[in-house]
Amino acid sequence: MTASPRAMHDVLVIGGGPAGLFTALRLAEAGNDVVVLEEHAEIGVPTHCTGVVSAEVHDLYKVPDELTLHTARACVMVSPLGTTADFGSTGEDITVLDRAGFDRTLANDARVAGATIVTGCRADDLRIAGDSVEIVAGRGKTYRARAVVLACGVAYRFHRTLEFGLPSAMLHTAQVEIDAAPMSSLEIHLGRQVAPEGFAWLVPTRRGERDGVKAGVLVRGDARARLRNFLSQPSVASRLTVTPGDPVLRLLPLAPIARTYGRRTLLVGDAAGLTKPVTGGGIFYSMLSASLAADTLIEALAADDLGPRRLARYESRWRQRLSRELRTGSWFRHLLANLTDRELDAFVRALASDDVRGVIERTARFNWHRDVILALVRQSGIKSILLRSLFR
Repeated sequence: MTASPRAMHDVLVIGGGPAGLFTALRLAEAGNDVVVLEEHAEIGVPTHCTGVVSAEVHDLYKVPDELTLHTARACVMVSPLGTTADFGSTGEDITVLDRAGFDRTLANDARVAGATIVTGCRADDLRIAGDSVEIVAGRGKTYRARAVVLACGVAYRFHRTLEFGLPSAMLHTAQVEIDAAPMSSLEIHLGRQVAPEGFAWLVPTRRGERDGVKAGVLVRGDARARLRNFLSQPSVASRLTVTPGDPVLRLLPLAPIARTYGRRTLLVGDAAGLTKPVTGGGIFYSMLSASLAADTLIEALAADDLGPRRLARYESRWRQRLSRELRTGSWFRHLLANLTDRELDAFVRALASDDVRGVIERTARFNWHRDVILALVRQSGIKSILLRSLFR
C-alpha cells in the first residue's frame, strides 16, 4: 500500500520508533488506514537507546528471539569510591535487544498488517482543521487524516504550536556500541564526576562471534564529554578492543508533559514524556502508551468522535497505570541526584548489605519501581542517607 497525499487516511503517525510503529501496527490490525511518516531514511537508524527490556514486553509484543544480543543475569553497581553491590536475577528474564532490528521488525509487522510507512519524510507543518489533520511533509506533500499521533520522540517542535508544553524534567544522554572483551554483568556507575544527576552504564552484547558493550551516560550537561571521560577510565578502557566512535546524542525526558491529548491528537512514548524516571528506560512505557493510544483511537474512529473529551480517555488510561510509578520514581531520582559522592558510596554500601539485598530480591521489578523504592526507604541505613538529600 502507498500513501496518497490527496487521500483522507484514518490516522497519521509522526515518528517511526517503537511507540509510533506499535501504534500503527495495532491500528492497522483493527482495519484502519494508517500512515507513518519517519524523517530518517532508514527505520532504526540512528539507534537511540540501549534496548534493555524484561520479558514483560512480550505481553504487548512478541519480540523474536534472534533480536537478543545478551541475556542479563546480574548487575553490578559501582560507587564513586569504588564500592560495589552485586545483584543477581530477581526471576525476570532481562535481555538486551538489537534495537535497530527491533524497530525494523515492528515496521515489517506494521506493513504486513496494512500500515504504510514513508521514510525520509520529515513532517514540517501540522494543522488541525475542522474535520481533519493536515501535515505538510517533504517536497511540499500534504497528508490528511482524521487523527494524528505524535510519536516523534524528543523533537518537540509541534508541542509548542499545539500548546502541549514540554516535559518538566530532561537530561542528556550519549551512547555508543563498541567491541570489547566478554562481560557477563551489566554495570551501573555512579558519581558526580562520572555522570552528574545520573549514571553511566556498560551493557554486554554479542553479535555473532563478536563481543561488545553498549556504553552510555545519562547526565545533566555535556554528555559527549562525560562519556569520553568514562570510557577513558583505566577500568573501562582496558576492556575495549577498539577505539570508540562518535556517540549518539539525545535529550531524554524524565517526566510526562501536562497533557497528552488534544483535538484529533494523541502523544505517545518520549513525545509524551513517558519514561521511567529513575533509569530513563523507555521501551516498555512507549509500547504500553502506544497500545493504550491505539485502543482509544480504535474506539474514537468507530464512533466518529475525535474530540478532546473522547481522546482524554487515553490519558486517563495511562495515568491509571503509571501515575504512582512516575511520582515515586521522580521523587527518588531527585533524592539520589542531590547526594554527594561520599553519600552515594554509603548508599551503594547499604545496598550491598544482606538485609537490603533481600528486600530488593523480594520487591524489585524491572518496569515497576515503586514497590522497591518504598521498601528501600523503610530500611534504616537507606533512610538516613536519603534524609540528608531531602533537607538540602
